[in-house]
Amino acid sequence: MNQIELLLFCIRITVKRILKLIKSFPVLIIWAAIIIASFIYAITNENIVIRPNIQTMVIITPFLVFVSLFKSLKNYNAIPALILYSKSNAQNNYIYIIFFIRQVFVNNIWLSVFNFVVFYFVSDKKYFAITLTATVISFLLSFSLMYLKNSLNMKKASYKKVKRKKINPKKIILLIKSAIFDYVTPDFFTVTVVCIALVLVVSFEITKEGNFLYELKNPLIFFIGLTIILSVGFMGIIDSITNINWKFQAIISPNTFNYHIKRTMLFLFTVFSFLFLFFIFIGAKISVILLFKYLYCIIMLFCISVFVAFTTGNMFIKGILLFLIAAFTLWISTLPAGLLSILVIPLFAALIKAKNEYREWSFL
Repeated sequence: MNQIELLLFCIRITVKRILKLIKSFPVLIIWAAIIIASFIYAITNENIVIRPNIQTMVIITPFLVFVSLFKSLKNYNAIPALILYSKSNAQNNYIYIIFFIRQVFVNNIWLSVFNFVVFYFVSDKKYFAITLTATVISFLLSFSLMYLKNSLNMKKASYKKVKRKKINPKKIILLIKSAIFDYVTPDFFTVTVVCIALVLVVSFEITKEGNFLYELKNPLIFFIGLTIILSVGFMGIIDSITNINWKFQAIISPNTFNYHIKRTMLFLFTVFSFLFLFFIFIGAKISVILLFKYLYCIIMLFCISVFVAFTTGNMFIKGILLFLIAAFTLWISTLPAGLLSILVIPLFAALIKAKNEYREWSFL
């Protein structure tokens, strides 16, 4: 194999791994693209001046540390790593350590990016030392959580102890626990928290001055911006649907399609309910007409996100489809109000497709 063939081989493997990453985490890739594009635009635009302060760092740094620790609680499959090194002289404990060290860098990728931002924009390097220290602590805690949890799971599997769980007499508590277990995945949690944080930051910046709401030169920016943020937040439910124990639902506790759709919508609405109220409160002060127009668009994107999540297929394709529908919805929203009825077409198309393919989830 000559150097050109070797280079082509490496390029092909790199492209395959990038595509695999995009297929596995479509929503996070979209968020990353939006954030990176925003920073590039802010850096290249001379009219935008970014002045990070200590208050912003105090808020963002603990949040990113918390996100990385939460992702560290996920159940990681280390069996492929054990199989890969099975013919080597490495002990299982050493293989676990190498596996979790690699995963630490993945879990703390957002914190690492934030360190780069702080180093680039903040002139006082003592603030960078604070975030760097928090990053090191986050790395250590993340590794400790994953390693200790793996050790406990191995002990439980070896002893094969079966513990009887007490059934809570209050049905509502059981339903809440069941919904949290099914829907709150690390990826959904990360996307949701980022969405909530961005909505609050945008809203507080706009309402910082009381008279500013009535002096907005282009109120569409507020409504379109929050619609984009919320629509991407809704996309997080794609990862949650595959997390449901469909064999249990189909065999032990069979339920209809309408039950799962209503349950998912109720959970998603509960998570974003205060953002809906916040959006209505702020939007009513800016323009009541635009509020109803974009609230309608948000509700349509909310329902379409749930229906698309219940269709079988690749997560990457679902993420791209929702992204295109969101872009189409925003384009329709800038046209006369009578054309908003066109959004019923993708809504019913997603509903019919989800209903037809729902049965296949039982075999996943």
